[in-house]
Amino acid sequence: MEKIPLIVRMNEAKALSDEIRVFILDLLSKKPMSVHEIAEELKKRGLYKNINTIRYHIQVLKEAGLIELVATREVKGGVLKYYAAKRKVYPFEVPKDIEEALKPVAEQAYGDLKKIVLNLVRNHREIIIETAKKLKPCPYCITKHFAEYVILEALRYALGKVMEDPDVRKELEEFSEERNNRIDAIVE
Repeated sequence: MEKIPLIVRMNEAKALSDEIRVFILDLLSKKPMSVHEIAEELKKRGLYKNINTIRYHIQVLKEAGLIELVATREVKGGVLKYYAAKRKVYPFEVPKDIEEALKPVAEQAYGDLKKIVLNLVRNHREIIIETAKKLKPCPYCITKHFAEYVILEALRYALGKVMEDPDVRKELEEFSEERNNRIDAIVE
């Protein structure tokens, strides 16, 4: 059985354990917003949360390093704070057979990714070791996979940059249009 790596940061897992926080993070990944703007967006979707509850959720996301304060604006009676996501979430319900469906894609990528990982390990050994030394193990687990985590984290960061690249964005937008056209055809 193949073991598929899952990067789980304890603080992020706890922060994302609440559906409202996942929704807020998704909103903030699209554009910076204030607590009041978040409340309005939630109301539009039938989720009525008071401002203090939203502030609490914002604080949890901020402490987990998932969002950050990006701007402030003085307004009558105080200061308006704007937050933005530092991470992007993909909140989907995933079908159980997704691994099997994606197997041909993964098999094609395997060789190229293996070369990339070996290149990272061989050319950045010191950085990987120094970064791995800074990691603290989960108090509930016994793990020795620090270097693996560092490499996966570097790849995740690089993939995030690739996904935001204008050429890649353009190509992915074509997929979205094609998917929407197919759904429209089924509905008609």
